[in-house]
Amino acid sequence: MEPQWVSQLIVKERGANAAGTLDVAAATQRWASAAQLPLGYKRPMSTGAHVVVLPKAMLLDDALVVASRMEASGQFEYVSPDRKMRPAAVVTDPLFSQQWNLMPASTSAGGANIAGAWSTTKGSGLVTVGIVDTGLIATHVDLSGAAIRTGYDFVSSTAMTGTPDPQTGLSIPLHFVENDPSEPGRDPDPSDPGNWVSSSDAANYPTFCGTAVNSDWHGTFVTGLIAAQQNTIGIAGIAPATGVLMARALGKCGGVSSDIIDAMTWAAGGVVQNVPVNTNPAKVLNLSLGGGGSCTSAEQAGVNTVRALGASVIVATGNEAGPVDSPANCAGVIAVTAHTIDGDRASYANVGAETTLSAPGGGHGIVLSGIGNLIPSLFNNGTQGPTTDAYALGAGTSFATPHVSGVAALMLSLVPTLTPDQVSTLLKQSSRPFPASTYCATHAGTCGSGMLDGVSALLQTQGQPTLHAATPAAGATANAAVTMSAVGGPGLGNTVTSVTWKQTAGVTVAVTSSGPDANGAINGVFTPPSQGTYSFNVTLTNSAGTSATDSVSLNVAAAVATPTTPPSTGTSTGTTASPSTSTGGGGMVNPLVSMLLVVVGAAAFTQRRRGVAKA
Repeated sequence: MEPQWVSQLIVKERGANAAGTLDVAAATQRWASAAQLPLGYKRPMSTGAHVVVLPKAMLLDDALVVASRMEASGQFEYVSPDRKMRPAAVVTDPLFSQQWNLMPASTSAGGANIAGAWSTTKGSGLVTVGIVDTGLIATHVDLSGAAIRTGYDFVSSTAMTGTPDPQTGLSIPLHFVENDPSEPGRDPDPSDPGNWVSSSDAANYPTFCGTAVNSDWHGTFVTGLIAAQQNTIGIAGIAPATGVLMARALGKCGGVSSDIIDAMTWAAGGVVQNVPVNTNPAKVLNLSLGGGGSCTSAEQAGVNTVRALGASVIVATGNEAGPVDSPANCAGVIAVTAHTIDGDRASYANVGAETTLSAPGGGHGIVLSGIGNLIPSLFNNGTQGPTTDAYALGAGTSFATPHVSGVAALMLSLVPTLTPDQVSTLLKQSSRPFPASTYCATHAGTCGSGMLDGVSALLQTQGQPTLHAATPAAGATANAAVTMSAVGGPGLGNTVTSVTWKQTAGVTVAVTSSGPDANGAINGVFTPPSQGTYSFNVTLTNSAGTSATDSVSLNVAAAVATPTTPPSTGTSTGTTASPSTSTGGGGMVNPLVSMLLVVVGAAAFTQRRRGVAKA
């Protein structure tokens, strides 16, 4: 992972010093004494903390040493590095046929089964999804008629200003990250001015900006996945009737935690100094961004503030094929990793114990490489500033995340009183197991509860149970214990009264059942006495007396003394709750004249956009 450089700290004092009017000069002197370094004051934050400037840019580990030194003085609630973040970059609509990501498992193993949910709801204008990103081109034709709420631009004019690049020694100029000279500073226009990195930018600030790239229109791509209209144009959005608002917090070469935390707070209805109150508070926050390292105290405080306001925080895990990034590793968030059309972990996707669940992100898999099917969404043809509307194909945890945000919005349209914890539980317990032998199926506990399933999430939101049995991996042999698994839950307002495994084929065996746990995981263990086909129905019954059933079948080979057992095969069927609901479907697609798929530049950075778009 590339080194992270920090030029600012976020500080929050304890007790009396944390309240009332701040004497900036005295406070800065007090903080500098604790840091044993000269500090400069920048601004207050929405969480009661303050942003201070270090005397020079330093590596994250060194900044953490300074922060620990300050906290050791006992005068601070927390001191956190103000880390740089970047986006996590990797029906009737003409591109709907390419949207494998919305299809059921019977069509695409990695599909999120969202199209079938539209017969129940397409969202509600009373629910708003707040998107913290690079800004939005709200005039895109595929957003015409969308419920776009008034947003705000939180990129500070002084973001990283004066910070020298460690390689060149050249300092970031005023307004550089903001990249919006017509509207300097924070302002009520969250449109995306572009975030291109010129060859001179890359030469002057290689540590902070990397290589030269065109504008990637990341915020518009993410917004399109949620809110694109079902209007005979382009793609179909996941929750097209839902309200969306943009809180711009990322600009050229990324953004800083302090701006992102303020954007989150405002989007959820909290108070940010010198910014008008948001009159359309978001119940869902989409953060397709992040950076390496553990969740800082400042980031955790921001998440806690937003959750206390009633909003679910849904965050991309990152694209470095490593551990989960921050803020996806903060407590209380819904951390989303990415899988492919085949249901395998995407080759770029970060995973770990902090992961909540997986959603379609596109690209190649780790075990099943596949052909690399990507995710289509909205784009712009401008290489620097915006020009004409376009569409693009992309891959990344950035683009997996809005699938979950969109489904959460659909759930809230049915039950607006859902709490963040309820949203998380329902998403986990309604997910589908990963396909047999894929990375996540063989690495339990690293990819979350399973794969997002839109139809099942809505069923559980309506109090219905759902259950999805996993296809067993090949290799079962006689006289060796076999573990069958499933994911299920009782539905909102209910509890599980029983889980039963009924054998339907094979030599009679006894099955020992366990679960479901908090993630909905259910196991059934048996020992086959001989070779043959063994089949079972597994049924979950809730406290309302309603049941959901799925089936599983596997071939067991004869026990042998050598490890040359022929591979076995397995099958699994789908399930609906009883009583069931309508699943809906898609429609004919019309040809799109002069449709252009263009390249969105790669952007898999530290504290960045969590998606990479390609032609």
